Order: sequence, then structure tokens, then C-alpha cells
Amino acid sequence: MTDLSYYSQLIHNKKDSYNYRLLHNFEFISSTKIKKNNRLLTSFCSNDYLGLSFNKNVIRAAKNAISKYGAGSASSRFVCGNLSLYKILEQDIANYMNCDDSIIFSSGYITAIGVIPALVGKNDIIIADKLIHSCLIDAAILSQAKLLRFNHNDIVHCQKLLDQNRDKYNKCLIITESVFSMDGDLGDIKQLHKLSNTYNSLLLIDYAHDIDMNDKIIADNIIKMGTLSKSIANLGGFIAANNIIIDYLRNYSKSLIYSTALPPSILAGSVKALEIIRQNNLQKKLYKNITLFCSLTNINNAKSAIIPIIVKDSLKALNIAKLFEEKGYLLSAIRPPTVAKNSARLRITINVNHMKKDIINVANLIKEFC
Repeated sequence: MTDLSYYSQLIHNKKDSYNYRLLHNFEFISSTKIKKNNRLLTSFCSNDYLGLSFNKNVIRAAKNAISKYGAGSASSRFVCGNLSLYKILEQDIANYMNCDDSIIFSSGYITAIGVIPALVGKNDIIIADKLIHSCLIDAAILSQAKLLRFNHNDIVHCQKLLDQNRDKYNKCLIITESVFSMDGDLGDIKQLHKLSNTYNSLLLIDYAHDIDMNDKIIADNIIKMGTLSKSIANLGGFIAANNIIIDYLRNYSKSLIYSTALPPSILAGSVKALEIIRQNNLQKKLYKNITLFCSLTNINNAKSAIIPIIVKDSLKALNIAKLFEEKGYLLSAIRPPTVAKNSARLRITINVNHMKKDIINVANLIKEFC
């Protein structure tokens, strides 16, 4: 019999440090209301920033697709799973992201681990922001390229690493995010793009937590990665880039080639969600909610719907989240290894459908509990 003591000890270590994770059962009632253990709570931790998961038009589009195409996708895209809906959605994404073309994967994680190892390998180098998402780090390791990390948003440090290492490797990939998932701040895309041009490098930008996405930077060496599972409120990931990159990924990205295609309901719902997003009305309303929350909590310069309240200690984060839950609000207590040691936090996400009274209540409770 296998000795399980090693794994058991690691579990005990997690519990002792208050970083042990449990899965709870939830039932969504709306984009802001959720049931936990049959108790109705107002959620301030969902990534459905624009509230489209319960949008009637998105739901109708998904239902109609099931009626027309069936519930499943039956195979890989390269066998018979490439429904005509894919072409529609990929063109819509490309247009919105100001790129030639795009390609859709079955999840954001699968996008990362399929794209980065296809772009770079053993004789190449990746230079990435220290706060990039775990999926990007895993993908970088999987690629077997040399991985170096620059201090968060530190352009000088990034350039130093390029100066010291670029000429030792064939290809170079710089990685950042437009909105960082745990801090909610913005990546310095313009400066990194300048560096990518100077050092003959590709620049991959992860737009997963961005609520606008359609920045105006257009260049052949920029690769835009995104997700259908947050603002677009469905499931999947995508890459938008120039025609050559997209065609290359169709042929060399293993996670694309060997994954089952997305079901038609996801594709149709995403098409409708993106149509609504492009009208830009929801973003404007969301920014009003963000501005209200930040003014009440004296938080300056919030750039996204993600607002971290750093409490450092994991147990303290758990206890504060419990206090909020007792008051009827669900907040995320984010702990290591998702964030660095001694940087546990409450990760508050603002939703377009949050009511003013709830925003005020949560802001007041933060002053009381934190």
C-alpha cells in the first residue's frame, strides 16, 4: 500500500497555517445574489463583473443554441466539433480586440498551457511580471524556456533582464496582464510594448479581468489573451493576434488540437454577451459603482472592478470574511499561495448590478472590521 503520510502531512501544514481550502456548495440566484448552505447572501466576490450570467438575452441565445445544435459538442474542433458559431464568435472577438483574427480554447487555463509552449521552447526566454496568473507560470514552465521574473510593473527591472539575457536566446516572450487578478491594478502595456519592439520580442497580454479589453494598441508582435468566463459570463479562453500567429496556433497548440470543443450554448451565449458589451453601457454603469465604493472607503485610483483589502494574516482574513457573511455578504478571503506570504486579503469585486445600499453597507463594514 502507498504510504500516504507525506500527503497527509502537507494537508496538516495547510490547516496549521490557515491556508487549507474547502469546497462549499453554492446556488446562484442572480448575478449578485447567491445561496450558501441555503442562506441568501449578496456576493462581492464574483468575476461576473458586468452581470451577464443572468442577462435574459444571453440566456435566450444559449437556450436557442441547445434547441438547434444539441447540448454537447461531440468531438475536438478538428474532427467535427467546429460549429459555425465558432467562426462568428472568433470574428467578433478579433474585431473587438482590434486584431486580424482570434482562436477560442475550452478554458483560460487551457489557453495558457497551449499557447505559451507553442510559441517558445528550450532555446528561448520568457520575461514575465512577478504577479502574473498561475496558469501563465505553469505554461512558462511547461514550455521549457528560461523563465525570469521582473518586479511587478517595474519597467526598469524588465529592461535590465532583457539587457542581460536577450542576446543569449533565440526567441523572447514578455508576459504581463492588463488587469492583475489579485491587486486590481493595471499592467504598463505601453512601456512593455516599447521594450518588446526594442528587443525583438513578442508581448503576451492577459486580459482575463479586464472589463473593456478593446485597447487601441495594434502590432504584429502583440498577442492578446482573454477569457469568456468573466465579463463575458460563459466559459472558455481566446487568443487574438495577427493572422500568422493564429494560423500557427491552430496547427501547433496541443491543448487546442486535443481538447473537446465547447458546447453550442456557450458559444451562442458568448456571441450575445459580447454584442451587449460592445455597446459600452454596462462598463459605464460599473465604473459608477466602483467610484462610489472607492469614495466611501477612501481608496484612491482604483482602475478595475477588483479592490483588495490587505490584512496580511490568513486567519484574520478568514475571520473578517466570516463577519461579513454573518451580515449577509459573501467576500473572498484570499490566502497563500494564491497571493504572497503575509499578504492575505479580502478580494472585493464590484458588480454592475450591485445596489447602492449594499455598496454603502459593505464600505461601512470594511471601516468597522478592517
